[in-house]
Amino acid sequence: MAFLDVRRISKFFVPQTAAVAEVSLEVEQGEIVCLLGPSGCGKTTLLRLIAGLEQPDAGNIILEGHDLAGVPPHQRRLGMMFQDFALFPHKSVWENAAFGLRMQQLPTREIAERVREMLTLVDLEGHGDRRIDQLSGGEQQRVALARSLAPGPRLLLLDEPLGALDRALRERLMADLHIILTRVGMTALYVTHDQTEAYAISDRMAVMNQGRIEQIGPPQVIYDRPETPFIAGFLGFENLLEGRTNEHGQIETTAGNFRPAEPIPAVGTEVLLMIKPSAVTIGLPANDVAQDANRVHGTIAEITFRGRYHQLLLEVNRIRLVFEYSGGKRVSPGDEVRIAVSPDQQIVYSAAASPDS
Repeated sequence: MAFLDVRRISKFFVPQTAAVAEVSLEVEQGEIVCLLGPSGCGKTTLLRLIAGLEQPDAGNIILEGHDLAGVPPHQRRLGMMFQDFALFPHKSVWENAAFGLRMQQLPTREIAERVREMLTLVDLEGHGDRRIDQLSGGEQQRVALARSLAPGPRLLLLDEPLGALDRALRERLMADLHIILTRVGMTALYVTHDQTEAYAISDRMAVMNQGRIEQIGPPQVIYDRPETPFIAGFLGFENLLEGRTNEHGQIETTAGNFRPAEPIPAVGTEVLLMIKPSAVTIGLPANDVAQDANRVHGTIAEITFRGRYHQLLLEVNRIRLVFEYSGGKRVSPGDEVRIAVSPDQQIVYSAAASPDS
């Protein structure tokens, strides 16, 4: 049996509209699982249900083989960490880290040893006497983590814990957070709307949409193969074309014909084709490429520098496609170009799976 076993959990705040709809999820001991999705998809509600802050309308939550139905939040032995950190500004770093231990009425010596251990773990050794308002945002985040871990929770629940920090600081803390949680063997559920965080922190991620989990798996697997158009769009893949399979084993679209590496449905089937923006090559247009598969002939509408690559906005037959270009031929807005798309950067979906359907 899994360490945490969520079985067909549902929660309704409005009749006939499920905030969480029959969600099932298994988390193994020591595993970090991210709940990823847009605002309103149900990820925070699911976290609150597990914490006992909300009560499910259906389903069960099993932790270490015990059903948590009727168990109040303070008896579940869970740790929680929030976006605003919820620290006591008038207390010192030491006092904040010791708060949960004092609530457990542990001996003073045991509290002192545990707090010292946690502050060392989060790289705040020697900061115990400092006030919270004297710390940077990153240091406050570390105090919040130390306070959450100090009581030895069975499961740590984190709700957008890096959301209040600027991008540069978040980037630095992502790896640290994963290292710390892994070092102590903590089982964790981590809520975020940021796929970069989910990639960096999780062992597995569960992508949620409209109260349901649409896909769960290792970050690399989900990035390489998003199972639905919604997931593809949420991960930032914008090139989604309506098409139809033909007798040549190709998919005909308004942007051209494509032959993906994967098998395609029978001739005449309507599909959605997702083209990843990476793994493309750019050349000058040629008169004989209109019928070639995996070629896009269009006009560059815009070029944006993105650091490690340039983002190209390409106009093709009144639609716009986005591609990443890391070098080679120099191009400018207004240039007509031919873009070759790698077959393994194409994913085929059923037309019925359209995110707008």
